[in-house]
Amino acid sequence: MWKKFLSKFGIGAAKVDLVLHRPHVRLGETLEGEFLLEGGSVAQHIRNLDIVLQLEVHAEGKAYRRTAAVIPVASSFTIQPGERKVLPFSYALPLHLPISRPTVRYTFVTRLDIADGADAYDQDAIHILPPTALEQVFSALAALGFREKATSGSITPHGQEFAFFPTSEFQGIVQEVEFFALVEGEGVRLYMEIDVRHGFGGEREMKRELLITHEQLRDSATAARLLREAIEEAVRAAGAFGQLSGHPLATPHSPIYSHPVGHYPPVHHSHHGGHGWAGAIGGFAAGMLAGMVAEELLDDVIDDVADGLDVDDWFDGGDGFDGGDWL
Repeated sequence: MWKKFLSKFGIGAAKVDLVLHRPHVRLGETLEGEFLLEGGSVAQHIRNLDIVLQLEVHAEGKAYRRTAAVIPVASSFTIQPGERKVLPFSYALPLHLPISRPTVRYTFVTRLDIADGADAYDQDAIHILPPTALEQVFSALAALGFREKATSGSITPHGQEFAFFPTSEFQGIVQEVEFFALVEGEGVRLYMEIDVRHGFGGEREMKRELLITHEQLRDSATAARLLREAIEEAVRAAGAFGQLSGHPLATPHSPIYSHPVGHYPPVHHSHHGGHGWAGAIGGFAAGMLAGMVAEELLDDVIDDVADGLDVDDWFDGGDGFDGGDWL
């Protein structure tokens, strides 16, 4: 009787431990592991065993937490005193979650819902790697001398925005390259904003939509060439011709879609279902966070998004990823 009473307060109660086969997983892949359950000093009825994937975003010196997924594992079973159970765990990560970055972190929180007793918990950090295709884009940028900024990976209403700065051939010409990424059946579509230095202390924001196929990404030299052409054309269109000395200008037959100033590209379908920006990496989390945090996390534009402004309206004059020139 005394043991049963103490178990209501978690003393001598059942325990749970999630053991992951690896502490990291690539976006879109399946993470596997197992739950180790151990009975306490008395028999206890378990109402539910579930796990929460918790997303933590750091912005403006604050941390915001949100549930990215709730994964049910088992329900309504009894664990006897001292009994040990092993249950398998498997979870396929949605392709549109944001990847881990210094400002984006994940934790699995396991909860053992014990009837007439204190629930048992376990926490495990998990690192979500970029999908292979996006990692190949990162590698191609690195080959051009670009390095990822410490603030890269921020959450915006349209998804996760990545930011790179030049350290070699484009240094002094390009301020930074920012982009959203959509992984499609054919390859990776990048919505790029290239900040080109212009005049004395000024800059121009040039925009590009670039599709790099999976075949092109597998050839690192080809991927780097396509990105170089996009950046060089942005510099040329920004009127910074003289700054390109020593840089081969892009060919007129660029694989990049061109747009007149002030005209934005059509929203494309993603092969993963969803539409346009909903398919962007981090798109799921951006929508999930939009109603939770205000301008501290998503800048002033989040107020418009929270008020129901759709993507097209936002593009037509909001304060987000706009205001530059489409080539």
